[in-house]
Amino acid sequence: MKRITIKDVAREAGVSITTVSHALSGQGVMKQETRDRVVEIAKKMQYMPDWNGRNLKASETGTLGVFTASIKGYYGILVDAMYEECHANGYEMEIFITDSGDSLLQILLSRRVDGAVILHSGFQERHEKVLQDSELPTVFLDREIQTKYVSSVLFDSYQTGRMAAEYLFSLGHRRLMTIRGENTYDGIERHRGFEDYLKEQGYPLEADYLLNGYFDRWKAYGEMKQFLERKLPLPDAIFAANDDSAFGCIKALVEAGYNVPADVSVLGCDDIELSQWYVPALTTICTHMTDQGATAMKELAGLMRGNCSGKLHMIKGRIIERASCRRAE
Repeated sequence: MKRITIKDVAREAGVSITTVSHALSGQGVMKQETRDRVVEIAKKMQYMPDWNGRNLKASETGTLGVFTASIKGYYGILVDAMYEECHANGYEMEIFITDSGDSLLQILLSRRVDGAVILHSGFQERHEKVLQDSELPTVFLDREIQTKYVSSVLFDSYQTGRMAAEYLFSLGHRRLMTIRGENTYDGIERHRGFEDYLKEQGYPLEADYLLNGYFDRWKAYGEMKQFLERKLPLPDAIFAANDDSAFGCIKALVEAGYNVPADVSVLGCDDIELSQWYVPALTTICTHMTDQGATAMKELAGLMRGNCSGKLHMIKGRIIERASCRRAE
């Protein structure tokens, strides 16, 4: 059978060879509909790019890939930690930012990198199966998978949610609110742990006291403002799924004339650097982001060298007490 070339894909898609290359690599600037169409055509034609002009075996490129949809905030800290460990193990690191799971898979199957760290909610089960069959060493940061060539390095977000609720309960707070994160592993698990603990204590979370902050301070700010406008009873304490959401929540409360923590306690999550400088200094849960990034790269290096089979690493959090929470009177 005739080998499909990049020229064939470009001809079929009616675009340039450069456009095809950028679409499949997740790079370049183009409309998302163009990128998706090119990727779909390449898949149908069973085109497999060979980025280095030859068939590569594992560990030939000397480069590890980090695949994500964003490097804002939390992700930037992770990337820095991963790069330091990557460099210490003698590898280069390349970052791929794309919102398409299909594009991500195309890059992985092209063997442009020797191994991959993936933090991407768009990478679905159908993508996972193909990737595992390819035997490419991979570490996930957002799902539990453990096979010969695949490991997961996760923050124990379920236990963190429980820890948050238990801590606020220990301060005597009973009417609790949560500002939920995105529909990702960490967002789902933190919320599930928080809710489960409240149910077990006989204080199930009320629908009016569940806000959606999407891990974003401005969305959390808007949600909190809308809640305050409804004139419902103020919660005793609020658990925000990340520190940015906590900042947005506090801003809305202060603008409305409330004092944190005199009127309401606010607990964040992640312990980003700004938390200790914010006013009031934010009580939060440390998620050990740098440890997660470094452990992910160490694990990936071990998988590539054949030193180990895939494992599940679960990192525990801890409460950092500062000034934004107080004991109920």
